[in-house]
Amino acid sequence: MLSSKMKLASAILLFLWPVAVCAQSGAPVLQAGTATISGQVTIPVSIKKDSTWLFLRIPQPFTGAFKTYKTLLDFAGQFELTVDTETDVSRCVVSTDIDITNMVTVLLKNGQNNKISLNYNNDGAIDRAEVSDTYGFTEEELLHSPVKFTELTIYRTGKPLVPLYNKPFSVYIDHINDILRRKRIILAKPPVLSEKMNRIIFSDYFLAVYYMYALRYHDEMVLNYRQTNDSKMPDSSEIRKPVRKDYTFLKDLHLNDPVYLYSFSYPLFTQELLQDNVLNIPRIKDTPIPEWTNSVKGILRDLTGLDKGLFYDMLVSNAYAMQFEIELKPLTARQVENIKTHYKGGDMEKILLRKNQEIVQQAAAKGAVVINNTPNVSPEELMSAIVSRYKGKTVVVDFWATWCAPCLEAFKESRDLKKHLVDKDAVFVYISSPSSPRQLWEKLIQGIGGEQYYLTTKQWRYLQDSFSFSGIPSYLVFDKQGVLKGQFTGYPGNEEMQKRIEAAL
Repeated sequence: MLSSKMKLASAILLFLWPVAVCAQSGAPVLQAGTATISGQVTIPVSIKKDSTWLFLRIPQPFTGAFKTYKTLLDFAGQFELTVDTETDVSRCVVSTDIDITNMVTVLLKNGQNNKISLNYNNDGAIDRAEVSDTYGFTEEELLHSPVKFTELTIYRTGKPLVPLYNKPFSVYIDHINDILRRKRIILAKPPVLSEKMNRIIFSDYFLAVYYMYALRYHDEMVLNYRQTNDSKMPDSSEIRKPVRKDYTFLKDLHLNDPVYLYSFSYPLFTQELLQDNVLNIPRIKDTPIPEWTNSVKGILRDLTGLDKGLFYDMLVSNAYAMQFEIELKPLTARQVENIKTHYKGGDMEKILLRKNQEIVQQAAAKGAVVINNTPNVSPEELMSAIVSRYKGKTVVVDFWATWCAPCLEAFKESRDLKKHLVDKDAVFVYISSPSSPRQLWEKLIQGIGGEQYYLTTKQWRYLQDSFSFSGIPSYLVFDKQGVLKGQFTGYPGNEEMQKRIEAAL
């Protein structure tokens, strides 16, 4: 009879053995630089628009997640983009606004001009993809690998819902691994991709599952309690709290494996680990890198089985990246000195200092964060009372939540927009509610800036209903006289957002 730990190791080895093989046969390595991608998109007249945007999403593992670039196709459907890269080869996805969810995988070589040609059919789907370097992948794999990842995400295994909140943490890990095992059947369904592409896709999905479920154990157990107890909320004593020894599953994730650098999930997993309340890893702040790394090794060495390597490079760089992304705070002079002293002009120094320059510019446009008291008026008068505080200014109201991924993505994208509105009479008002945990809300707004309001649930629901909003992010734009000029759900992109704001100036 296998022990629970041996079962876990065996299960994870089953998932990850192809990844280890892939790493031995070539995987990305740290390398600062840029890559150019150019080419043509052919669109039938039946679905062609006056203007078409092309989007490229690229992982940036050492500075925190991924970055989205976009450019307009010219009249002939041609385009060219230059993107920042952090590895010698980057796995990206490309799409257009004909259908932004219809994506194609492209591998970009650092320092080169990478060519791509896409063709749409009359149904609005990309049916051809030619690239200058396939890296051994077929055209079918480039076309269908993003779909495979989506199928892994949405596939329901049929595993019955059972109470887990009152079980040992190891039982929950077994539950996660059983779901992963069942989902792996998706990889065997047509169109069947190569073993190498399946390794890349599944390793990305694998880490996503672990950071969203294993590392967010408390939230998942609250949900599990409600799902198995007629939607009742548990009290604190009914949810088991994990302890440090529960995290021995980290050893079986092989977190030094460089194939994870192909993954969009690796930096997200790393940052979730850095913020974990059980592990309690200290913030890096102005601590010299060797000193901070040694303290982290004292916490993680026995849990991960690692004493050096890529994983610790990821922890260091993402410790700084969290400062960039969450607080929108540039490096201090001491932090810059620490980075230069430790990396001595190497690729990691170049990556972190390049990102810092970007954050310096964005932070200048962010403005101070102001936490406002909600006006003491009825829900019917609330929006007018808030807008009246900013007489003579165009007011942009943003309804958001800490758990809303599109909201958080919109904040990142709009940082460049705000640089163009610094000298305009426009004020950004952000509204959230108790669905966003107060402590997390207070942390995230440091990187957002603007005028912040934390409403009651009743106030939030009234405003959502009164403006017929069915989701978030949702926006209201008022002119300088306080007249509502626009309302919409979903961030429309910086160019369109700027037009709507300037129309109300």
